[in-house]
Amino acid sequence: MVGTYHTSIVCMYIIISATMKSNKIKHTTHLDECVEYILQHKSGWTQFTTWAREKYDINNKQANTLWKEAWEVLTKDFADNIQHTVEKTLIELEQVKESAISDNDRRVWLEVIKYQNKIKGGEIERQEIRIQGNVELSWGNELNPDFGQTEIL
Repeated sequence: MVGTYHTSIVCMYIIISATMKSNKIKHTTHLDECVEYILQHKSGWTQFTTWAREKYDINNKQANTLWKEAWEVLTKDFADNIQHTVEKTLIELEQVKESAISDNDRRVWLEVIKYQNKIKGGEIERQEIRIQGNVELSWGNELNPDFGQTEIL
C-alpha cells in the first residue's frame, strides 16, 4: 500500500512538473508573439489587448498582464541596445583622444573629453553667473565709537 501511494505521488509530481514546463514554454511563445505584434503593428494598448483576447481566448486582465510583460521585454531590449551604443561610442571617443594626444592636438583632446563627460552625465561647459547686489555691514561702531580701537600701554 505504501509503495502504491509513493508511486502515485511521484506520477502526480511528474504530470504537474511537465504541465508547468509546458505552460512556461507556451507563455514564453505567447510573449514573443506579443512583442512581435506590438513592433510590427505599432499597436497601442487597446489594439493589442483586443488582439490578445481574440488570439489567445483570454480575458481583459490576462491581456493587460501580457501587455505589461511584453513592454517589460521591449524596455529591457531597448535599454540593452542603448547601453551597447553608449559603450561603443565611448570606445571610439577614447581612440580619437589617444590619436589627439599622440598628435599633440589639445583642442581635439579637450573636445573629446567634453563629449565623454556629456555621455557619462557630466557637464564641463563654462557657465557665466553674475550676481549683483549691495551688502551692508554693521560692526557696532554706531553704538560704541571706540570699538575696534586699541591702546598700547
